[in-house]
Amino acid sequence: MKPLSLKGHGRPITRVRINQEGDILFSSGKDKHICVWYTENGERIGTYEGHTGVVWDVDVSWDTKTLVSASGDQHMMVWDVETGAQLNDSEVGSVVRSIGLSYSGNLAVLATQKAISNRAGVFVQDLREFSKKFEPTLRIEIDQPSSTCLFSHLDDTIVLGTQNGQLHLYDLRQPNDAKDFSSPHNFPINELQKSGDETFLISSSKDKTAQLHDSRTLQQLKKYKSTRPVNSAAISPTRDHIILGGGEESVNVTMTSTSSGQFEAKLYHMIFEEEFARFKGHFGPINSITFDPIGDIVVSGGEDGYVRIQELDQSYKDFEFDIGVNA
Repeated sequence: MKPLSLKGHGRPITRVRINQEGDILFSSGKDKHICVWYTENGERIGTYEGHTGVVWDVDVSWDTKTLVSASGDQHMMVWDVETGAQLNDSEVGSVVRSIGLSYSGNLAVLATQKAISNRAGVFVQDLREFSKKFEPTLRIEIDQPSSTCLFSHLDDTIVLGTQNGQLHLYDLRQPNDAKDFSSPHNFPINELQKSGDETFLISSSKDKTAQLHDSRTLQQLKKYKSTRPVNSAAISPTRDHIILGGGEESVNVTMTSTSSGQFEAKLYHMIFEEEFARFKGHFGPINSITFDPIGDIVVSGGEDGYVRIQELDQSYKDFEFDIGVNA
């Protein structure tokens, strides 16, 4: 394995994203910046500047033309990827913790935290009808704050994970009530990611597990157990593999050695739920992790402020899981 360590942020990384082609990588951090890099060699292309608070989340459209960002400064911004120009800057009214684009790239879903005058909510914004005044096409108030949300199927359904470990699925054609509902976790859900074909969702939680779900029904299919909180988990696009990232919480990092903190990325078999490999590199918890579209590269962002590009070597590609069946 041949890792690259990229230093472009002065504070912890909150999210890493790779575009559809796999050649461009985006990272956001608590230092108010969004960085863009070449995946192949780790060269930094530039920085998107404009937020005045922590950038919690970013997402990029399928054609790599549009980037959206969610921030603690209560703003949602839309960027032109190529030029870095701000296409729109809208004040939402409360902290925006998560943002995701739909399949077409025309819609954005965002989750906000509770504020003095506003309840926690999930909003859908049509980017084709965007103005500085925040006027979402759909507004859903929720009792439990959500730190993660995404479009689970095309432009039709959204899923959010809440602070009490619940998953809610909404059909935008009938948005008044959650279509499906489940409580897979005992502690807050930190992140949701979907598979490349949108058939599966994986949730990562402070309860030290990641769980695989049917994206249409939210039925729990598999559970991957760790010994530390799981901050992020991703599904390989080409193999039956799951990768988990996390570690001892950041408040305890100064009292924890690297080994006992378990800051490694861990690979699990999707079907058998067994860990079969791990690799080190970060000096703190992994906050975000993802595969490239081919499944040969893992990108992670950590509390240490580094983005790591891990190219998986030939031994990984040749690996076959022993299912213990005698010939």
